[in-house]
Amino acid sequence: MNEQPGNPLDDITEAFRHLHLGIVLPSVLLGILCIYGMTGFYIVKPGEQGVVRRFGQVIRTTEPGAHYRLPRPIESVEVVTVGEVRRAEIGMLLPEHRHASFMPEKIQLLTGDENLINVEAVVQYKVKDAARYLYSVNFSEERLLHNAVVAALVELIGQVGVDDILTTEKVAAQGKILWKAQKVLDLYDSGLQITGFNIKGIVPPTEVADAFRDVITARVDKEQSINQAKGYSNSVIPEARGKARERVSEAEGYRTEVVNRAKGDAMRFESMLTEYQKDVKIYSEDVTRYRLYLETMETVLPRVSKYVLGEETKGKSKVNLKFFNRQ
Repeated sequence: MNEQPGNPLDDITEAFRHLHLGIVLPSVLLGILCIYGMTGFYIVKPGEQGVVRRFGQVIRTTEPGAHYRLPRPIESVEVVTVGEVRRAEIGMLLPEHRHASFMPEKIQLLTGDENLINVEAVVQYKVKDAARYLYSVNFSEERLLHNAVVAALVELIGQVGVDDILTTEKVAAQGKILWKAQKVLDLYDSGLQITGFNIKGIVPPTEVADAFRDVITARVDKEQSINQAKGYSNSVIPEARGKARERVSEAEGYRTEVVNRAKGDAMRFESMLTEYQKDVKIYSEDVTRYRLYLETMETVLPRVSKYVLGEETKGKSKVNLKFFNRQ
């Protein structure tokens, strides 16, 4: 008598009857659920920022540390490095250039005094908001940064002369360009922050390089000549002022001496006049005048040469010549 083949489901049930599926199956399902739930743990390292999305919508950002989000596909997380300072080149190519899809091009600008220059600069930047950096702008970060800086360069360089941007206005220009470029990035809600901007070189086009160098050399010579003239002026003028003050002091001293001498002479004359007036009352006027004459001659004669002639004898002139040296 032929046996009828059994039901496969019954055979399976019979094979696992001893395992007590009513207990094992829920345990297995619970274990799978626990493992699935544990996939929601994630760690954000220092210098990073996590962006959590729920069904594609950003719901929060997380700082460094251990965090939990609902497992996929409910929630997902993307971690972005925000502490790293990145570099982008403007008008030049750095050795560490990593964006082969975007090769920098030369930046040729027209200055306020209608001179053509090529600008080479380096921009330092970092991510300040990971969520905006990931999802606000669907564009290459370096190209966006490049376009923002070039726009700021065009606006600023067109307002200043080439001499100013090469010398006195260079530092101020770098700060203004950084501010203007950051304003553009904020308008795009890019999540990027420029931390530094440095103009590495401002060079003329190849066609006018020689003439440009001649102008620079002439400018340097001019500044050198001006500095030499100022140095000479600073050395000569104080010396001349010192001599002038010395001459003025000497003149003032001489003036004081002359005035005092004149005052002394005047006082002596007044004293003599007083004495003369007294003597006139006591003696005759001729005697007083003769005495004054003798006193004056005593003062004057010692300072001059004198010749004394003797008396005539027996019709002949006998001359005794006596010479007195000037004292």
